[in-house]
Amino acid sequence: AEYAPSAKSNCKGCSKPIGKSTLRVGFPGKANFGATAWYHYDCVWKESVLLAPIDTSQSLEETVDGFEKLKNEDQTKLSSDLKKNCKAAAEKEPPLPPKMAADYAKSDKSECKSCATKIAKNALRVGFTGKANFGAVAWYHVDCLKKCPQEYSKGIKADTPLEELVDGFDKLNKDDQKKVEKEVKALASPTGAPKRKSEGEESAKASPAKKGRK
Repeated sequence: AEYAPSAKSNCKGCSKPIGKSTLRVGFPGKANFGATAWYHYDCVWKESVLLAPIDTSQSLEETVDGFEKLKNEDQTKLSSDLKKNCKAAAEKEPPLPPKMAADYAKSDKSECKSCATKIAKNALRVGFTGKANFGAVAWYHVDCLKKCPQEYSKGIKADTPLEELVDGFDKLNKDDQKKVEKEVKALASPTGAPKRKSEGEESAKASPAKKGRK
């Protein structure tokens, strides 16, 4: 949130110019080339999809870049309207579990989305439905599943039966069912939110920065 430095920006809601020095609110990365999508203050509250992820239990300084630079009356107004139009994380509906699939590869033409190598014919593979091009399954070697993007595993709960979560699970042999169950459960959390750290965080932890010489 900020006061427009010029009158050159247009509101993504109504497409009209945003006047210079007018309070504007935006979403970083939602305009062309990763720029901020700016809105008139009154227009931004119509963007329910963009507002939905905002967690009002966090401080406004964490949620809104530039909040501390606003006038006191505008800080109060923005705080009040965020609470009216957004919810705290604890009040949000839990995410729906993803659609997954498991089977034995019918050919050697599929490729693992993690390691980018071919999945051999008749090899066990696990995937997320609708995450590949044209709504196809994004397939993984079972051992590579842990490296899937965190948003793919959002909604997986530890207590969800694998038969409900993974299409084709009941057709796997017992040993492979155990493998799939182990890897899928590793992605799960009680709330359905991914509990794993990102690969970047894991790498940073595994390779701490060396201290400089004194």
